Amino acid sequence: MKIELSTNRVIYAFQRYHVTMIEIDTVNLNGKAFQFFRMGLGNAPLLILKGEHGYAMCGYLNLDAAEKLGDTAVRITGIKTLDDMLNGKIVEVTSAASALGIKKGDVLKDVLSKL
Repeated sequence: MKIELSTNRVIYAFQRYHVTMIEIDTVNLNGKAFQFFRMGLGNAPLLILKGEHGYAMCGYLNLDAAEKLGDTAVRITGIKTLDDMLNGKIVEVTSAASALGIKKGDVLKDVLSKL
């Protein structure tokens, strides 16, 4: 899998004595562009990889809400990096993702073309 990463912007939000950083990058995976969002929180980062038709989310986010909104979404847990996310197994899918042939247990990088 060919991965190219180019940072579009990094946003810093200063809060009293700490810095919260949100990274937003464009990631090219096998010739397809995705937006990768990363924000440091507590003990793990919040991660989202957004494609043209759907997105992958980390365990911090609620798949039930994505389902109610009709989104094409998958959830992967136990991840801290983009590489972890790409190589992680999907633990939940919305019905819209399921209709595209994405299922629980799939490795994200193997179904990216559907997102």
